[in-house]
Amino acid sequence: MSKIRILIADDHMLMRMGITALVNSTKDMTIIGEAKNGRQAVELADSLKPDVIIMDLMMPEMLGSEATRLIHEAHPEIRTVILTTYGTSVELAKAVTNGAVGVLLKDKVDLDLVSTIRFVVAGNQVVPTRLLEQIEQDKALSKLTDRQLEILASVAQGQSNADIALQFGLSEITVKKHLSAIFSRLGVANRSEAVALALRKQMLKV
Repeated sequence: MSKIRILIADDHMLMRMGITALVNSTKDMTIIGEAKNGRQAVELADSLKPDVIIMDLMMPEMLGSEATRLIHEAHPEIRTVILTTYGTSVELAKAVTNGAVGVLLKDKVDLDLVSTIRFVVAGNQVVPTRLLEQIEQDKALSKLTDRQLEILASVAQGQSNADIALQFGLSEITVKKHLSAIFSRLGVANRSEAVALALRKQMLKV
């Protein structure tokens, strides 16, 4: 029986060493390469064609979400598992949308890495239910247009509909339509809920 061939993509050497130690403790897996950034992960995926990539979400040169997209488009058979420090983020939502089939919190690596790899190789998706729910919420945020994000940022700054209309050269009716679309997409009832959600997800810089 051939071993599961694994590529590690993480900019932290200690994390790569820890994953390597876990994989080396098994009989059915082997590490075939290590990438220190997202761009290198894409290059090694092309040349090595691993079965599974353990992909850090936040890396230099190219984020894990973008690297996942490029790899999935070129090699849809490769199974990507995202490593993240955070329970949710817009980037995590993008990674799952871009083809990642697993999500693993870094503080759970020791307990769950080996079983997660086996599950995704068997064709399963390994994403905790609560993360799927949060990711769906994040997807809604990622679908806001640039203009909607600008308007939401203005709302967060305390501007009225009239102020926003003047700022962007729009009618107040158009501003209200934009706000209604924002509320609907985010699943919120009003301006304060929309701003609170966007700030919590770090979508606004105010």
